[in-house]
Amino acid sequence: MLTEGAILILQAKEILADMHTHTVFSLHAHSTVLENMNAAKSRGLKFLAVTDHFYQDGTNLNQKNEMTRIRHLEETVNGFDELYVFSSAEFNIGQNISRRHQLDGLRWRPIGLHAWFVDRKHLTLAQLLQMFDESAGWHNAFVHIEREIDKLDHNRHGKNLDDEVKNFFAEMVTLAKEKDIWLEVNESSIRRNSGGDGDRLRYWIKLARDNGNKIYLGTDAHFALRVGDFKFSLELLNAVDYPKNLILNCDYEKLAALRSI
Repeated sequence: MLTEGAILILQAKEILADMHTHTVFSLHAHSTVLENMNAAKSRGLKFLAVTDHFYQDGTNLNQKNEMTRIRHLEETVNGFDELYVFSSAEFNIGQNISRRHQLDGLRWRPIGLHAWFVDRKHLTLAQLLQMFDESAGWHNAFVHIEREIDKLDHNRHGKNLDDEVKNFFAEMVTLAKEKDIWLEVNESSIRRNSGGDGDRLRYWIKLARDNGNKIYLGTDAHFALRVGDFKFSLELLNAVDYPKNLILNCDYEKLAALRSI
């Protein structure tokens, strides 16, 4: 039996936003903000989140430039058409973020594991869970929770869905529900399935459905032509009958409420 608000067929035209995209400011992506905006509009999106990686390489000048770019992106690029661009950043578990208070006006604050910023050889899943828990005081979205698990704890888990990995996902969906955190369905995780990412996503999304978690879709696009292309995410959500009322990308009012202070 489907839960209240469940969907039989979620169609691409019902997706109003891409909440995870990258531009040339991420240094390893290949398109500009304008190119991503044009791609989003061509797919009929109404909202686009620019979530370039938050680096801060330690120099005062670069920290100032990065903070300024993020803080003023929305007022710079919006107002020319119906597409609304959220200024944001993809933050990293284990990363020391100085001057965090200068970004308090951001409504979209995703954070995820990027193994570069942690001692991945020794980091256990229990420790990672604790780090996500501690981050929930400021961040409101957890990015691709299925990623890079195969690289942790001396590569202990590999591509397998062992009992520890399954328990980690159960704890994560519980944590996200308790802390009112959005969980990401990452299109690139399914498309690439590196290290078993797609298989792990398929596992935890069923837990999240049964737990009533609120989720969002992000392409993680590093090239403009990938923006708004949710082919595999839509197939997955339809396969598990995920309730549409729990999907941020389908809710115009919730998206509009995310505009920066």
